[in-house]
Amino acid sequence: MHSHFQFIDTEQLNKKIAAENFPFSSYLFWDAETDKINLKENTRYVIERVLTRGFLEDFYMLIHLYNTEEIKDALRKSKVLDAKTVSFCSHYFNLPQSEMYVSPFYS
Repeated sequence: MHSHFQFIDTEQLNKKIAAENFPFSSYLFWDAETDKINLKENTRYVIERVLTRGFLEDFYMLIHLYNTEEIKDALRKSKVLDAKTVSFCSHYFNLPQSEMYVSPFYS
């Protein structure tokens, strides 16, 4: 099987996830104290930030920390997605674009 993540150090990212510290790029959460972000209680917030602004490494960690249904649920409820993110997520998660909302902020 050919991995979508062949250009990143997945071994290092898996160690970061296993360490149970906040694993995502700190710049994504510039407006929050990352040590106070609960990955379970703030699921939608984390998913939205990573999908709209994250690097490939952040995306890799996202799909290892959250299951597909959690991600799809967050995408259906989100009101802050841009058209490019909606298009990508529709394809990657096999979720119809009509089930997601594109924020008019980005148009």
